Amino acid sequence: MKDIYIIGAGGVGRETAQLIEDINSEKSQWNLLGFIDDNKDLHGRNINGYEVLGGIEFLNSFAVKHSVVCTISNPIIKMRVLNKLSNNKMEYARLIHPNTVVSKHVDMGEDIIIQAFCYISTNIVIGNHVQLNPQCGIGHESVIGDYSSLYWNVNISGNVKIGEGCLLGTKSTVLQNISVGNWSIIGANATIIEDIPAHCTAVGTPAKPIKFHEGA
Repeated sequence: MKDIYIIGAGGVGRETAQLIEDINSEKSQWNLLGFIDDNKDLHGRNINGYEVLGGIEFLNSFAVKHSVVCTISNPIIKMRVLNKLSNNKMEYARLIHPNTVVSKHVDMGEDIIIQAFCYISTNIVIGNHVQLNPQCGIGHESVIGDYSSLYWNVNISGNVKIGEGCLLGTKSTVLQNISVGNWSIIGANATIIEDIPAHCTAVGTPAKPIKFHEGA
């Protein structure tokens, strides 16, 4: 078994602890040692049986190899937190729920969370630091960019490109051959039927940009 720490002690962090327990129930792979969170008010607390051990400086102090997974859902905050990590002994984990279907023809990066009942079709590229929450479906030849987060029940059709740092809300749908620009936010229940530009928030059916914002 490999030792692992979870970065982020919030709701997704607790769900990821459950994910690790589910993986271990099939085959023992991970020894979860605790949570890492920069919120000092949480340090020393026990959350669902695991202690919050400290902040990022706790990980940077390690002299031995260890695994981590980042559970921060907001792509910009996720990137900023991970940029503070400087320990070359650290390895990023891939956590895939045993109930998920993943084609053998998937190119997958590191620091990946794929929760239960997702379906990952064929010839897909998933970048680094990506979260797929339960019941997401990814169609053939799609690309999910680094730091992106897909909330519950997101449906991505075939040949879709989700850019870097995108956040797709619950039950949003992207139709085939569509691109979503870098660091954009898609609202819950939105249906994307045409390309979405970078650095915007888009909502509705069909989804339209309602505001633009600065990038990461």
